[in-house]
Amino acid sequence: MTESLADFLSRTPQDDGVYQLSAPRPFQHDEAQYELNRPAARKTTEFHREQGANLFALFRRHGLPPNAPILEIGCGSGAMSTSLATQPGAGHLLFTDPSPAFCRITQGNLEQHGSFDARVDFGILRAEDVDILPPGSVHLIFLRSVLHHILDVDDFLLRCSRVLPPGGLLVCEEPYYEGYMMMGFLGQFIADALASAGDQCTPEELHHIDYFIATMQYYARRDLDKSEAEDKHLFQPDQLFVSGRAVGLDLSHYPNWHVTVSEEKNLANRIGYFQKFFDSYLRNCMHWPPDLVDRVAVATGKYFRFFDPLESPDNTVPYCFGTFVFTKRR
Repeated sequence: MTESLADFLSRTPQDDGVYQLSAPRPFQHDEAQYELNRPAARKTTEFHREQGANLFALFRRHGLPPNAPILEIGCGSGAMSTSLATQPGAGHLLFTDPSPAFCRITQGNLEQHGSFDARVDFGILRAEDVDILPPGSVHLIFLRSVLHHILDVDDFLLRCSRVLPPGGLLVCEEPYYEGYMMMGFLGQFIADALASAGDQCTPEELHHIDYFIATMQYYARRDLDKSEAEDKHLFQPDQLFVSGRAVGLDLSHYPNWHVTVSEEKNLANRIGYFQKFFDSYLRNCMHWPPDLVDRVAVATGKYFRFFDPLESPDNTVPYCFGTFVFTKRR
């Protein structure tokens, strides 16, 4: 007989209300600062309820039963955890992270929104140790921007498959290979596009551009040892189809689709998605000066027009970021 998640946790040691499932591992950066950087508009209870409803709409579309136990891996400061906990249809929730500091921050966020109740537990867990949980003990494993940090993705999928029952779900939101590779390719034309408009780059700006190109190429390469890198992978659906099938997981995927956004907004956002993603990435991930990003948007706008006739709510190009849903084969 399958051991339930609650029974398993009842015999697991705790420290300050957090189950000790793995050896702790701090985040590479200051956890408290990570939480402070989250916009205030994304911290309201109303925001979390809406985001949680969108999450569960996708989960139910793929067959998640009511009150099913859910595991979140890599909860960070609790942006997703708080949203999941607002939903009355959620069952037993186990929010995990390797960082004890992140678990404490997430506990505080749930208490602030009145979502920390008997359904909720916390655990120190490294993603690679997921199959310490009993077989079939959780119906949904959820990760957001975590899978690309895991070195051996195939092994991780195998371990998740062991934990899920038939029909169980593994849901991830992750970067696609195609869009990042195309961003790097387009980056090669930025300096020339600015120069042709009479806008010469400073040496510092040329450094920003060169570093961006090199970063995109690094992410896209498969021949390097990335064991010490924070970001390790970009994903191609055909490869994940093969990897998932080998361990009993069937894949559906939603390119340029964010798991926290409603279906209607995701479809509307497909128009002009690549240019918006490119601009946002330069601002928020590469931390370019706003003035440089604005000038680049004007100078490169003509290149993005290529995609205009290819985009519609039914079609999106290129694939930059999206949602992967694995279902355990029955």
